[in-house]
Amino acid sequence: MWIQFEPSLMRVAVNVSLKEICVAQNLPAGSTTNLEPAILNRALEQHGEYVLKHLTFSVGPNILAGTGIKLTYPPALAEPEETFYQFELEYPLSRPPPGEVTIINEMLKEHSYAAGTAWDVSYVVRAKRAGDEAATTWLLGCQKPAIIPTGLEISARLSEAVAQPQSWRTFCEFFWHGGRHILTGWDHLLFISALVIATRTFWAMVKVIAAFTFAHTLTLALCVFGIFRLPAFIVEPVIALSIVFVALENLLWPARARSRIRLAVAFGFGLIHGLGFAGGLLDAMAGLPAIGTWIALGAFSLGVEAGHQLVVLPLFGLLALSRYKMSDQGRAALLRYSASAISVCGAYYLFVAVHEQFFTR
Repeated sequence: MWIQFEPSLMRVAVNVSLKEICVAQNLPAGSTTNLEPAILNRALEQHGEYVLKHLTFSVGPNILAGTGIKLTYPPALAEPEETFYQFELEYPLSRPPPGEVTIINEMLKEHSYAAGTAWDVSYVVRAKRAGDEAATTWLLGCQKPAIIPTGLEISARLSEAVAQPQSWRTFCEFFWHGGRHILTGWDHLLFISALVIATRTFWAMVKVIAAFTFAHTLTLALCVFGIFRLPAFIVEPVIALSIVFVALENLLWPARARSRIRLAVAFGFGLIHGLGFAGGLLDAMAGLPAIGTWIALGAFSLGVEAGHQLVVLPLFGLLALSRYKMSDQGRAALLRYSASAISVCGAYYLFVAVHEQFFTR
């Protein structure tokens, strides 16, 4: 998203993928070849109104009234996730010019991305005052307000933004983005829980989580820098399959779940999970300068690990407590029931992922 502030006007340009347009307008989003030109053009016209309603700009308590002025088509149609249309909007500003504008992003909030996972549309916002060459960069997350100084007047918020290093703000924003991505991603949480419930000692838990962490950090970095990527129709079903596999391993071969084989399993599936994490990062990093990319990658990875630990440590603590309060038979039963529940959830995710990636395309 690009924003230019002028004394009496705010100009906004928003890039929206064809996949998002199809989701919002209830169209098949598998391939651009499935869309008739007349249907696509009607959807684009309706989506202009959708953008105006789901991106809210306000000054204090007053919501700004925007107008769509231009739609720019992509030079060529590719896959829906890679085809972007640009909606240009204008918002009149009152006199005297405001010192800051608040943005709330509710794009696709009423739609589910997958079972138990909501859409999380994020934008990198490049904002500047008319006549200035330098732009500030902000991360606009889903339903999390961003307060952006206009530079049109001196305000406390503007002074704070100028004093605060851009890199530190980028770090904080992407750290929060990584943590939120994990804590709202039930597929990743189920997998990490399946890894933890079979561990008996703290050191065993550390080793298996370290193997998973190293693997997903590696592929996340490779994906961010364009070295290696896999399409979603491979990544999403394999992530769901990883939940079922590890849960069944806990259930049917508990001894193997506490051997070196488990470390290899955690590492192997961690490589695939890293590609899944990248889906929550790549679009949000678009438009960042080079140094910002490194900062965003590091902050996002730390946010992911912080989210993991908020689940892993309490879960391991409860399991450790059960060893003192329950008999061997009770602990074995707890493992069986937990593994069975996780495997059922994983099977459901696998069904949904296969259906969405192969039968709705």
